[in-house]
Amino acid sequence: MSETDDSPLGRSFRILELLAGAPDGLSLSEIAAATGLVAATVHRQLGTLVGVGAVQKLNARVFTLGERMWRIAALMTGDADVATTAAPVLKELVDAFGETAFLARLVNAQVEILATRTPEGRGQSYVQPGNGMPLHAAASGKILLSMQSDEFVSRYLQLPRQAYTPNTRIAEDDIRRDIASARARKIAICDNEFDPGILSYATAVQDPRTGLCYALTVFGLADRFSQIPAETVETVLLAAGDRLARSLRDRRPSPARG
Repeated sequence: MSETDDSPLGRSFRILELLAGAPDGLSLSEIAAATGLVAATVHRQLGTLVGVGAVQKLNARVFTLGERMWRIAALMTGDADVATTAAPVLKELVDAFGETAFLARLVNAQVEILATRTPEGRGQSYVQPGNGMPLHAAASGKILLSMQSDEFVSRYLQLPRQAYTPNTRIAEDDIRRDIASARARKIAICDNEFDPGILSYATAVQDPRTGLCYALTVFGLADRFSQIPAETVETVLLAAGDRLARSLRDRRPSPARG
């Protein structure tokens, strides 16, 4: 063992690496035994790690990785496990409406698509993962913007904004109204505002493990998609968002261990 590995920071990393391989969590005594550290040292290191969110205490005895480590892992892997978990939910939306569904996240001041599912029929509109979209025009952008702090929104509104179609709303008051509506209804709509002739709906999904927010979106040609009542689309989309959030939560260890 190097001197660096036995420094306070090195001991913290030893504990984090151990917990990363123990999804159900470990007790203080188990951590001490596995790392070769005395219990008092482990107790002190765990206190620091819990304090910064890198470790969480599941119950009176068990410790596991905390939200901060999940967030770091998500950023490093490009949210790969979130995209995988979303796959069946995206398929359900495509099957329900015969339109394209995708999952997206916020990157800087744009939307980045993580995963997409397209219908099998010809002539359906679709997108590919990785394409960027603006926060003020696309439904996915609007819902992600609504999940940000007021400080973020104010900074965003200082940036130049493009009108993509005659329906694009670029005035600050209009965008703030869209944000307020999305926050209240948990749904954002884009009707011919970004891509001409495209109608889209989006809802926000928050990963309970990391606190990161994602946009679950379904869209299609407005002439076709508008034939489905908006209330129906919104109800199905909100339920799909709830299912995805629960699935993400279930991928995290539960505090059931005694």
